[in-house]
Amino acid sequence: MIYFIIRVLVTALALALTVILTPGISVQPLLPPVIDITGTYLIIGMIFGIINALVRPLVLLFTARLLVRTMGLFALVLNFFLFWLMSFLAPSALVIESPRIFWIFFASLVMAVVTLVMEALFGLDKPEFHNQTEGQFYWRWVGKLSSGRRNTIAENLRVSQIVDIVMRYTKDIAVDSSPLAGFRLYMQDIIYPSDVAVENLTTPVKVRYMLEELGPTFVKFGQIMSSRADNLPPDWQEQLDLLQSDVPPFSTEKVNQTITGELGAPPDEIFAEFDPDPLAAASTAQVHKATLVDGTKVVVKVQRPNIDVTVKADLNVMRDLSQRIQGGREWAQNIDLRGLVAEFADGILRELDYRNEANNARYLAANMAMFPEIHIPIIYGPYSTSKVLTMEFVDGVKITDVHALDAANLDRSAIAEVFVKAMMKQTLFDGFFHADPHPGNVLVNLETGEIVFLDLGLMGELNREQRMALGDLLISMQEKDGYSMGKAVLHLAQPLPGNEINEKGFLEDMSRFGDRFLKSEGADLSLTISTMQEIGRRNGLRLDSSFTLVVKTLMQAEAIVHALDPSMSMTQVASESVLVLAREQFSAEDLAGIMRTQVTRSAREVLYRLPSLVEATTKWLDQYEKGQFTIHLDTTDLGKQVEKLNHGVNNAVNQLVMGLTLAGWIVGSAIATSVDTEVAGYKLGDLAYYMFVTGALVGAFIVLRALWNSYRSQKTRYY
Repeated sequence: MIYFIIRVLVTALALALTVILTPGISVQPLLPPVIDITGTYLIIGMIFGIINALVRPLVLLFTARLLVRTMGLFALVLNFFLFWLMSFLAPSALVIESPRIFWIFFASLVMAVVTLVMEALFGLDKPEFHNQTEGQFYWRWVGKLSSGRRNTIAENLRVSQIVDIVMRYTKDIAVDSSPLAGFRLYMQDIIYPSDVAVENLTTPVKVRYMLEELGPTFVKFGQIMSSRADNLPPDWQEQLDLLQSDVPPFSTEKVNQTITGELGAPPDEIFAEFDPDPLAAASTAQVHKATLVDGTKVVVKVQRPNIDVTVKADLNVMRDLSQRIQGGREWAQNIDLRGLVAEFADGILRELDYRNEANNARYLAANMAMFPEIHIPIIYGPYSTSKVLTMEFVDGVKITDVHALDAANLDRSAIAEVFVKAMMKQTLFDGFFHADPHPGNVLVNLETGEIVFLDLGLMGELNREQRMALGDLLISMQEKDGYSMGKAVLHLAQPLPGNEINEKGFLEDMSRFGDRFLKSEGADLSLTISTMQEIGRRNGLRLDSSFTLVVKTLMQAEAIVHALDPSMSMTQVASESVLVLAREQFSAEDLAGIMRTQVTRSAREVLYRLPSLVEATTKWLDQYEKGQFTIHLDTTDLGKQVEKLNHGVNNAVNQLVMGLTLAGWIVGSAIATSVDTEVAGYKLGDLAYYMFVTGALVGAFIVLRALWNSYRSQKTRYY
């Protein structure tokens, strides 16, 4: 009741200020003998409050996406409509001069600004920490309204929620840092007497609360920020780190509903024991300890209710927003903001299907079998679905919990070396790596010293060329060779949209960076990568999306290594690990196996092409017998090839092209000698004969010269 009264008073005061600031609008008493001017303001304020509470959400339910597509300008149209509706409901009290549309628009703009300030000052928009996806039953029904790839209602609803939450926290932080913070806090104690005062919290804490209230998608963004928060103040780093594990859990009732819906029975019937209190809660799920019928200790990962609907809506909104921003902002085009958002969206959608995580865990466990110090939890398939994942229970602490590691007498340097070696094996040799190794996802068993990788929903992949370039990059960093680093990066980059790569400038800048910084300061991975990306942007290139992911992964790995042993160089250990792993991985048998695989693939390709070769040969003979032999030259890419030749193709390739051209000349002229057609009194067959003789002589000369050069090189070779 107190909230309603203060809301009406604030709206009436905002209306009074709007009338004062708008010359074309005035307020007349409704019933002068009964309701004076003050009462009229209160009544109109009540009407406007009801319109805001009922009509605004209804309109946004169908139009909120326009806020994204117009970069917020649609809010002006919405405010105009609401103010017009208020004038329509109180025509006798609200007098608007001509031109009516202009004064309504002007007044709606003024009142929106005044109301915003008044709400912030009086504390009517206090942030209320709660989970948007839990307890709100309508999300399940909204999810059923989806048609095709887009759910318009869900996206509009999410835009409305996001705007409301962000505005609440933004106004709270803004006023809290001003001299009016005391008055706002006093008003909130009156309006919300039983709530904890959010104003007593610091700004980093409030931002963390805001990300958690916005939902899993934004928590993921916060986690990415936390992995790259080296330059942030300690209090910000601390709060962003809490996003990795300290997320409020959802209710046991929701857990039971999800497990029953996915596994066909409540947890009490499926497991011998099931702890209703969560062991940990994350942005997209929470885990519970349980025991199988045979006594095996497990943990059950249960997805948060309805997040598939809200996350998909968030991602679609982000796609629309990034597309809009990239269309008019050069900085967004330079970093390909739309591509980054698309990559982020694809990763989250894969994580929402736990069947992907189960397969990832099995594959990674096979790749890590050579390391007795690395453990991947066992997945129990019969108790796992797309929203429920049952895996082996493993005990441990965060890998960065140095106090616990020291108390257990574990060698932190040895743990760091094993961790780096495992990450190098994943990235450089397997091309299948844990793409989110923050400390919450990497544990250490204090009894055995084993390193345990968790949360395998997001995995990265690199092809062979990318792995070779990455290895070259790490070794070049260790050797402090900026030019070689640049050459490696060129294999992992592509032009920025609308730009051409300035290869020469990029290599020169990288060479200077290596000479002026690396050789004096050392190859710090995080700073080196960020500098390398900046140099790349200046010269028109950006890293491939897959390599961007591995860069983020290596930066997270470096943060872990620094926490375990600040004196350890990530690049040095990585380079040494590459050499050791190369000796262990590439034995004679392994190389022979690779050769067998390549030969087998080549043989299969030949077999696939045999039918087309036979068919082509048969058609050629048919045409030759009929005297209708034709030669078709595909010149589609001729211009590109000529351009490449003109820009520095080596002499060997030039000779190969000349040889192929000459062979085509000889074969074509030989076949054309059978043509009896005459042109301008000359037989084409005779002309073809002379071309054949000329081509044969030229070919003989080239062969003899090649033999002579080969003979000379043999005589001058030293052994």
